[in-house]
Amino acid sequence: MSLRKYLEDGKIDQIEDDQVFMELEYNAVQTYCEIIGYLITSDDLEIIKSRGLEDSFINWKETYIKDLWEEFGGVPMNPDTEEIEEPWKQFLPGTHREDIWHWFEEQFNISVAKLMGQ
Repeated sequence: MSLRKYLEDGKIDQIEDDQVFMELEYNAVQTYCEIIGYLITSDDLEIIKSRGLEDSFINWKETYIKDLWEEFGGVPMNPDTEEIEEPWKQFLPGTHREDIWHWFEEQFNISVAKLMGQ
């Protein structure tokens, strides 16, 4: 589902009260982004920009990535092989940590070194 469809289904643009509209629009866009793991399309991004929520989106996404990174840090890993011992997201036990690092970098266009605080 696209952001456009998500907002249409939620009838966000039909809300007449400005304050209610702004709050529901903000919450709907954030919820949509969380549902799809911040892996948005270029059309979604254009909608976010046109609604003046680009800065909010960037902040939400940064928080999401940091939280996801912390969650990954709690996954049991074999210290000898550096492979995860339990499934995490789409990764099966036996997946090497660097494969997951590459996934972070490719999916979110970020540096794992930055996530590690280096």
